[in-house]
Amino acid sequence: MNVADVLPANWTSFFSPTGLRIGIGVDPATTTKKKSNPTGIAVLQQDGVMIWARLVLRFKTDDDRVTTALIRAIATGLPHGLKARKVCILATNERFYAGQLRRSLAGIVPVEAVIESEATQYLGEKMSIKAYLGNQFVNTLEDGYFGMPDEPWLKADIRQVVRAAGTFDAEVDENGNHADAFCALGAGLHALRGRGGRAVASATPVGSLRKPTSNQGWKNPNFQKFQRGGSKIHV
Repeated sequence: MNVADVLPANWTSFFSPTGLRIGIGVDPATTTKKKSNPTGIAVLQQDGVMIWARLVLRFKTDDDRVTTALIRAIATGLPHGLKARKVCILATNERFYAGQLRRSLAGIVPVEAVIESEATQYLGEKMSIKAYLGNQFVNTLEDGYFGMPDEPWLKADIRQVVRAAGTFDAEVDENGNHADAFCALGAGLHALRGRGGRAVASATPVGSLRKPTSNQGWKNPNFQKFQRGGSKIHV
């Protein structure tokens, strides 16, 4: 399998030049219930309050070098000068490969190995990282802040998932699919929101304490506390 056989020819055309935060989530192939399930890769872009799934892949390969080459091609091929903030790989059963991926992408993009079975705490509630990632994705989707391609296979992948005992689970279908895109999307969201990764900064408007020149009233309600002697400001 070649990278060109998996990546759509026009995949870079879906990215906006204004969304500076890019996160890549990876759910590597494993064997589940005696079936080999696919690898899932999701590339997310945050633009304002919206999260957009710009690229979602699901494929089978018995050569992890193909997966590494795909992630490298994505990280180095982003348009508009965009840079990926981080790659998050679900590494509960693939810790060795996660280490290989980190070394292969050194100097290109940070790689975080996420162990879903470990515990975390969010808003005072203790849960597994798997439950945390699933809830983050589902809540963002239900709140209307997650845009995804209108693809039947992707909808079917996400609908495989059910809530079970405070976490998420999915049955393996006849082709070995195991909600691999769902898991990659959750990992991609963590790549956007989690700690670490490349910092992104942008300019914001700066307010003023000066007296307005029109009759629109004070722009800052505390203006008079800081004004002495006409328009001179003392802080």
